[in-house]
Amino acid sequence: MAGLDFGKLTKQSVVDSATEPRRIFAALPAKASKYARPWDVQSQVWDSWHERRTDSDLLIKMNTGGGKTVVGLMMLKSCLNDGAGPAVYITPDIYLADQVRAEAAALGLETTDDPRSGRFQAGKAILVTYIHKVINGISVFGVAGDTRQRIEIGSLLVDDAHACVSTLEHQFTLTIPRGHAAYNEISDLFDDTLRDQSQSTIRDLAEDVPGVALRVPYWSWADRQQQVLNALHPHRESTNGFKFVWPLIRDVLHLCDVAISYNEIEIKPPCPPIDRIPSLATAKRRIYLTATLADDSVLVTHFDAAPAPISTPITPQTADDLGDRMILTPMETHPGTTDEEVRTFLVEQALHRNVVVIVPSRRRAVFWRDFADAEHDSSSIHDGVRALREGHVGLVVLINKYDGIDLPGDACRILVLDGLPEAYSALERIEALALSESEAMITRQIQRIEQGMGRGVRSNDDHCVVLLVGSKLTQRLHKAGGSSKFSPATRAQLALSDQVADMLYGMPFSAIGSVIGQCLDRDPGWVAASRDALDGVTYPTTSTVSEVAVAEREAFRLAELGRYRDAHAKMRQAIIAANDDRRHEGWLKQRAAGYLHLSDPAAAQQMQKSAQTDNKAVLRPRDGVEYHRLNSLADQARQAAAFLTERYENGNDLIVGVATILDDLVPDPNQASVQMFEQAMYDLGLHLGFAAQRPERDTGEGPDVLWSLGKLAFLVIECKSGSTTDAIWRHDAEQLSHSMDWFAEKYDHTCSATPIMIHNTQVLHRQASARAGAKVITFAKLAKLRDAASKFAAALAADKAYGEVGKVSSQLTDWGLNGKVFAQTWGVAARKL
Repeated sequence: MAGLDFGKLTKQSVVDSATEPRRIFAALPAKASKYARPWDVQSQVWDSWHERRTDSDLLIKMNTGGGKTVVGLMMLKSCLNDGAGPAVYITPDIYLADQVRAEAAALGLETTDDPRSGRFQAGKAILVTYIHKVINGISVFGVAGDTRQRIEIGSLLVDDAHACVSTLEHQFTLTIPRGHAAYNEISDLFDDTLRDQSQSTIRDLAEDVPGVALRVPYWSWADRQQQVLNALHPHRESTNGFKFVWPLIRDVLHLCDVAISYNEIEIKPPCPPIDRIPSLATAKRRIYLTATLADDSVLVTHFDAAPAPISTPITPQTADDLGDRMILTPMETHPGTTDEEVRTFLVEQALHRNVVVIVPSRRRAVFWRDFADAEHDSSSIHDGVRALREGHVGLVVLINKYDGIDLPGDACRILVLDGLPEAYSALERIEALALSESEAMITRQIQRIEQGMGRGVRSNDDHCVVLLVGSKLTQRLHKAGGSSKFSPATRAQLALSDQVADMLYGMPFSAIGSVIGQCLDRDPGWVAASRDALDGVTYPTTSTVSEVAVAEREAFRLAELGRYRDAHAKMRQAIIAANDDRRHEGWLKQRAAGYLHLSDPAAAQQMQKSAQTDNKAVLRPRDGVEYHRLNSLADQARQAAAFLTERYENGNDLIVGVATILDDLVPDPNQASVQMFEQAMYDLGLHLGFAAQRPERDTGEGPDVLWSLGKLAFLVIECKSGSTTDAIWRHDAEQLSHSMDWFAEKYDHTCSATPIMIHNTQVLHRQASARAGAKVITFAKLAKLRDAASKFAAALAADKAYGEVGKVSSQLTDWGLNGKVFAQTWGVAARKL
C-alpha cells in the first residue's frame, strides 16, 4: 500500500506563510539538529523586530556569538512571506557570504548567489551576496543614469554593517595610480595651488618621496572642474578603477575631497552617494545587523539610514551572553616592560597555543616578522584564518585586520592588539592628522579597537585573553575617558580586568604568564568572576548617532541638490554639535566653507580663516596665514612643571604619555611618518618646558619645528627623519638656511637662534654648505636623546615629582635637557666629507 500524501493536509505551510520569525524557525522541516530550538536572545530580537518590521530602516545589535546569522535569515524569510521581497542578505566579503549560505542550507532555507535568479526575483529564494557586488559602477542591480533594467530589492539586510564601511568607502573612491595618464594631468593642473599650501611637500612629491600627500584646496578643485573633466572623462571606461567608480561619483565630482600623493591621486565624496544604486535607496525595508559597538553614526553617514530608527535599536533583553575575555595592558600592569619583552613572552606562549597579533601597518609588522610563524594581509587573510581554525600554527600576525574574521576556540587563545589603528590612504592620513586627539577621532579609534578585540571570542562559551600593547594604545584607553566609549559588556570586562591588573601591579612580568594560564585553563574562580562581571549588563535603550553625523549627511544631500547655502547652514549645525572640540570644529568649518564656496567664494575664505584658527592642520586660506611669534619663556623648569601637572593625573600616565611621544620620534624612511615625527618633536619641547610651534605646517613657511628656550633663545629645527643617505644633500642644507632667513625676518636682532637638523649623518655632501653654528642631531644622538627623555619622565613619575619645580629643574640638568645646553649636548657640528 502506498504511503499517504500528508502534503494535502495543509494548503500553505507555516514556513511560507507566517511572518513571525519564531514560528517560521519552529516550523522548518529540514533544519539540522543543532537548531532544535532558538536561543532566548534570538527570540527576543525576533519578537521586537516583528512589531517594527515595516520601518524602512532598523538596527539590530547583538553580541558576537548570539546567532546573528540565523536571526537575519529568519527576518528576511519573514519579509518574503510578508510580500516585501525580493530579499537580499549582504555580507562584508565573499567568504562570509559562503558561510551564510552554508548556514541557510543547514536550516533548510533556499538561497542563491545569482541576482538574476528567477527564484530570487520571484521572492522564493534569498539572495546572499557581498557588498562589493551590490555597490559598484556597473552593479547588476543598476546604477542611476544607466539604461539597464534594474533588479529591484524589497528587503535587504546588511550583516556586520560596520565591517562593510571600509569597502563602501573604497567603492566610492576613485584612485588614479602614478603611472596613469590622468595622474600627471591632474597634478600639473593643481601644482600652483599646492605650492601655496606647502613648498617643501611639493618638492618631496617631485622627488618621489614615499608617503607624502597634499590635499587639493576645495576652491581650486571646484573652480577648475572643466579641466578636471577633460582629464578624467576620456578614461571613464578604460580600467576597472575607473569603470567601477566613475558612474558612482561623476555627478558629485565637484563636491569631492582630493589628495595627491607620491603614488596616486584619491578622489572621494564627503559621504557615499548611496542612492547611485537606486535599488538600495528604494528598498522597502533595510535592516542593519551589527555587533554591540557604542557608536552607530556611520550607518547615517555612509548608508544614509534614517537617524531616528537607528537611534532606537532592537536588542536582546540582556547583554551578558558575551564570551569570556581577560583584557590586560602590560604598560599598566608592568610600566617598565618593553615591547621586546612582551614579544619574547608571546613567542613562548605560541609554542603550544595560537597567538594572533593584529598590527596597524606593514611598518609595525616588521617588528614581529622574524618571530612570527605566519604573516597575513588582506590578500592572504582567509587562508591564514583557515589554517588557524584547522589547528596549531603559533604566532600569527594580521596586518590592519580588525573586523570581518572569526577566530573561535583554539583558533585564537591569546589575541594581541599592538598599537593604535592607523589610517592607510592619503585622505585618511590627512584627516587623521587634522583630527588627532579630537573626540571624533578618539571615538573612531576606540570603535576600531573594540572591533579588533572581538575577533577571538565568537560565542558565549568561548574564551581568550586579550593583550593591549603599545604606549599609544594604552594612552588612548586611559586618556579623555577612552574606556567609556566601549560598549557596556566590554566596559564590564575591562573593569574586571582592571582589578586583575591591580593584583598584578608590583609583581615581576613573568607573573602575567601564570595569570593568563588561569584564564585559559578555566580556573573556577576566574570563570565565576567573569560571569558575575557580565551579570545584569544590558544594552543601552538608545544607540549613539551623533548630531554631527546627521548634519553632515543632510548637508551633503543638500549640496547634491545644488542648495549650497542650505548645505552651509546645515554644516553650521554640525559645528555647534561638536561641543567646543576646536580641532573638530575647524575640520567641520572647512567642510562648510567648501559648500559655501560654490555660492559665495569670498565668504568661504573668511570661514576658512576661522577653520585654520581652530585647527592648524586644515587648508590655509587663499591669502595665507599671518604668523604669530612665539613668546620667550622665563623659567623652563617652572613651565615644564605646570605643563606636566595639567596634562597628567599620575606618574604612570606621565610615563605612558612620554613613551607615546618617543615611539613617534624614531627615524623612518616611510614619509607617511614624517608628520608624526614633527609633531613628536613639538610635543617633546612642551614636555621639557619650552614653547613650541610648527611654522611650516601652520603657515607654509619656516622650519618644521621651532622651540623657544627662554631668554630670547630659539632652536630652528628641520626634521629629516626619513633620511637614509650617508651625506646631507645640498637642498636639505639650503632648507635649513632658508628657515634661518625666515627666523631673521620674523624675529628682531634681540633674538638668537641655533640651526638644528635631525639627520642620519653629520657629514655634508661636497656641494652642500652648513649655516654658521648649525648642529646636527644624528640618529645615533637621537636614540640617546630618547633614552634621556624616557629616564627624565621615569625619575619624575614617583610621588608626582613632576609637579615640583625644584625636582623638575634637577632632572632637566641631570639628563642634559636644559635649554642652555640642549644644542651642545645633543647636536654635533656638521662637517664636510
